[in-house]
Amino acid sequence: MRLVATILLLLALGLTLRTPAVEACIHAPKDLEFPIEAGSQRGIVMWDNGREELVLMPGYKLADTKDGKSPEIAESGLVANFKSFAWLVPVPSIPDAYKETATTVFKDMHAFTTVHPRLEELKTDDGPVLTAPEETQEGMQFLEAVNIGEYSIQPIKAKGESGGKELNAWLKDKGFGEVSSASLRWYVKHDWCWLAVRMASDKGLPDKADVKPLQISFKTPRPVYPLKIQDGRGEFDAELWVIVRERLDLSKLRQWGLETPEMRDDYYVQDHRETGFAALPESVRAIGAEQEDFKALRLGAMFCYRISGKLMEAPDGQDVAAWVDDLYFEFEKDAAPKPKDEVKPTPPEEKQPEGDKPEGKSQDKPGDKKPEGKEGQGK
Repeated sequence: MRLVATILLLLALGLTLRTPAVEACIHAPKDLEFPIEAGSQRGIVMWDNGREELVLMPGYKLADTKDGKSPEIAESGLVANFKSFAWLVPVPSIPDAYKETATTVFKDMHAFTTVHPRLEELKTDDGPVLTAPEETQEGMQFLEAVNIGEYSIQPIKAKGESGGKELNAWLKDKGFGEVSSASLRWYVKHDWCWLAVRMASDKGLPDKADVKPLQISFKTPRPVYPLKIQDGRGEFDAELWVIVRERLDLSKLRQWGLETPEMRDDYYVQDHRETGFAALPESVRAIGAEQEDFKALRLGAMFCYRISGKLMEAPDGQDVAAWVDDLYFEFEKDAAPKPKDEVKPTPPEEKQPEGDKPEGKSQDKPGDKKPEGKEGQGK
């Protein structure tokens, strides 16, 4: 019995030792003793013509230390020694524009896409805040840094295994934490760009909040939202809005652990699923109002999808580490692609004139009597 108990104890210790530390995608300074945990992930994806405007507003919260010590919060609601954080954002190509977005944009989208029963009204729910380089050899390359409002952004490209190792070492040294090996390999393999974002406030920051919305503009052949980066960083909920000109293939959402209100319960429906650019809230229109690639999106009909995921990365929830790709959205028109060559039906055989029959074929007519004997045997 003692031997069995000892083995079970060792196994338990081994499992504990192998459990990775939970870190949010947002990291506090090294001298802050309180770890940061991931909060809800909110985003808006506006896509058309190979261009995406991505608005991000992830949440965070300071956790207690292992010995139970809690952050000291002043009357202002701020933590005095918590004045900055580092935020890592991967995107599929080097962005060519950044800007801060109105703080009301997500609250406006909540109201615009109110979810209610099909047969009766339901109260609205409130929401809670470069220059392209030349091709480089394997390794890490820093691109031109950008300052937008309270954000400073350092774009980075990493190529090959050595580039991934250099990137992870730099991120750890600068307080951005480390990326899991599986996620790092995927992003490096697909040549994504890394945005090392830092926000600072001399007055201090709250112990839990949503960050100020940041808008990033980049080229991508299909709409995407970076969620694979959350691998191993703790349990979180996701709430996303996708604005596109074509219908999304909603059947593909479940593989990501995501769903629309109607997919969760067909009794409910979302307002403004089919809409137009002019009908969007002013703060949302501002996202794509000046984008040249969105001319068709602004003029015609469009679709606005409210999408959510609950308990992502939870023990019994969606395992981001198992994803083969990052979160891409697919369209209905791509669900059953047409064959490369047009398939034409075989035309019926036409009846030919008596004297114009091809050689080598039997000239017998139905009912003709065949000669006796074996087939092919002459007299």
